[in-house]
Amino acid sequence: MANSNPNTEALALGRGKRPKLDNETVCMRMSSEIRENLDQIAEQYGCIYGGKPWLAGLLRMIGSGELLVVPAPPAFNVKSAVKDRLKRKHSS
Repeated sequence: MANSNPNTEALALGRGKRPKLDNETVCMRMSSEIRENLDQIAEQYGCIYGGKPWLAGLLRMIGSGELLVVPAPPAFNVKSAVKDRLKRKHSS
């Protein structure tokens, strides 16, 4: 019997299949706010898959050293520095 769907003939030849990458699956929970922030970062660095931000691509870039993560100063230090500067400005 002939193949009624000609689009599947290439599959028999091994075309159209993604190569198996011995990658592990990772599952994580996060708030929607953090997810949105990570999606924005992924977009900024071109980690797009299927027209959407691709967090796995972002993590791959970080893990491979292609993207360097530098810690930001703790928020309370920044706020206290601004408060100190404002106090000094108003007391002068």
